[in-house]
Parts: sequence; structure tokens; C-alpha cells
Amino acid sequence: MYKGVLLGHPLMSKCNKFLTRHKPLSHKQWIERMEQSSGLDLNIDLFGTGPTIELLEQKIATILGKERALFVPKGTIGQHSALLHWSSLSSFKKVAIHPQSHMEVDEKFAYKELLGLDAVMFGHPDKAIDPKDIENLPKDLSTICVELPTRRAGFKLPTWESLIYLKQFSIENNIPLHIDGARLFESACHYDRPYDEVAALGDSVYISLYKTLGAAAGGIISGNSDFIEQLEPWRSRLGGELFTAFPYILTALWGIENYLPRIPEFHQRALKLSNLIKHKFGPQAIPNPVQCNGFLIELAIEADALERKALALAKRDKIWLFDRIIKTDDNNSRIEIQIGDALDDWQDQELIEVINNMIS
Repeated sequence: MYKGVLLGHPLMSKCNKFLTRHKPLSHKQWIERMEQSSGLDLNIDLFGTGPTIELLEQKIATILGKERALFVPKGTIGQHSALLHWSSLSSFKKVAIHPQSHMEVDEKFAYKELLGLDAVMFGHPDKAIDPKDIENLPKDLSTICVELPTRRAGFKLPTWESLIYLKQFSIENNIPLHIDGARLFESACHYDRPYDEVAALGDSVYISLYKTLGAAAGGIISGNSDFIEQLEPWRSRLGGELFTAFPYILTALWGIENYLPRIPEFHQRALKLSNLIKHKFGPQAIPNPVQCNGFLIELAIEADALERKALALAKRDKIWLFDRIIKTDDNNSRIEIQIGDALDDWQDQELIEVINNMIS
């Protein structure tokens, strides 16, 4: 057993049909994608500089409506750099984060153990932040962080009005607002607002390059010019200046051209598919309202049994369904679906039948 996290299981590499995220690529396919990149003929980047990396940063800054952007090879490097910068300008060393935020759940408490910062839990488990949470925030904070969406809470998004209220709170109390927007593009579809309007709420904004944009790895931190200038030393201190990052850069440029235009399509497919699942399996099968291209499905089957069936399907039919299976208190299972180009290979009714076979 992989204890619910199946991503990277040996059977995965033997499959040729996938359900969630973008289709995984082989070494050869990654090379082919880089050969199709608009930055292929530019000089290679070295230690965080060069025309390709500058092109990527300029493109993302323009999309987000920010003065500048900075490439980072890993999101934690970028977001830790931002937290350290904002804390260096403050007499306080506390950050406000959601109890299920990436920073709290997935980074082994790096904000405390590595950065020397304390955290104030902001919001409640399995819920998006709301005005009452904002009213209860203390004033002695170096940064407020909001994750859009909060993945571990079930891809939950706060209301637009809550985000505006949060922005007002940060301005009135002179506390920088950092947006962990790893999935900001997908979130903007829910708000029906342009990317730059959502990004404008943050004094600093992180986006992932490898999630919906499909790069090999990496992320971007954006903000005003002074912020980015001050951030560059932090990136270096945290080991974020690679000798060269060209596979990340070239594939990110490819993703901007090929995946970014499809994000509204992925959003609509998520809404349509989730409605079909509710119609087939009942409203309890979609435990949370679907707000972006990622959502949870709850199935009437115990997690270990679902894992065995999913791995048997992978071995027999070369179909990979789930990267992660979550146990529930009532012996049901929850799985994540993140709509990407893997779903191009599926008809909706075909997928419904496969899921039904899993629980029958």
C-alpha cells in the first residue's frame, strides 16, 4: 500500500490512459515539447538570468498585471523568500495561514523550523475564509497568506467579497497580503474576473508553472519592482539559483501558449462532469461545490478496497485513475480530480461507467 498517495507507483508508468491532471510525459516527449517552445532559439539561462528566463518573467508579469516577476525552481523557495522579505520589514514574526494551507500541511512546518516564523491559524478546517475569520485576525502580523483555492480543504475558494474585505484589512493595518495562487488562473474562472484583477489583491503573488500550465517544474513570484529586487537575494540564500533551468523555462513558455488558453475550458468541463457524477451517484458524491478545475468525489467504498481495485485496473487495462485516495470517517473514500488534458481521452459517460465499476 502507498497509504493513499499513489502518484509515482510503478504501475503508473505502464499506463497509457489517465484521468486527472495533464497526461504524464516521457523523457522523449518532454524533449519534443521543449523543441516546440517559443524560447528554443534564445540563449540559455544561467544562474537565474538570460533572455529565456526574462521572457518568461515578462510574460507572467504582464498576465498578472504586476511590474515584475521572478522565476523560482520550486514554489516553497519563492513563497519562503516572500515571507522572509515581508518579515524583514516588520517588527512582527507571525504569518496568518489557513490550517489546511500548503504551508501548514505539506511543508513540514518550514515557516517555523527553517524561517523562524510563527503562524496564526486563519479560518477553519474544510471551509474557506469568511469575513468573521478576517475580523478575528490579530494586528501583530508580518504577512497574511491566502491560498486560492485551499486544496486540502477541498479546493475551496472564499467569496470575492471576502477577498476584498481581506485586502481592506491588510491595507488598514499595514500588513502585506501574499497570495498563494498556485492555482490562481483556475480560481479566476470561478470569480469570472481577469487574472490581473485577482492578482491585484496581493502585494506578492505566487503561481505554479507545473500545475495547469504544465511546465516540468517551477513557479513565479510577482509584485512591484522594489519587491522583486529585494527578493532576488532571498532566492539565492534559499538555493534557488540553478546553474540552468532551461527545461522548466522552455516548457513553461509552451504551457503559456497551449494550456493557458484552455483553462476556462477545463473549468467548464469540471462543472459539467461533477454535475453528471451527482446525477449518477447522488449529491453526496460531490461533497463540496465545484469552484475551479479541481474537486473531490466521495465514493461508497473503503479506501484500501478502492486502492486495490484502482491498481488492478492499472495492471489489467493500463488505465490510471487516482493519484490520491482519502479515507473518510464513515468508511467512504474521497478522490481528487484535477481537470487537464488527460481528460481529452475520455467521454464523460465512459468515465461514469468506470467509476461505477470501481464501487460495484
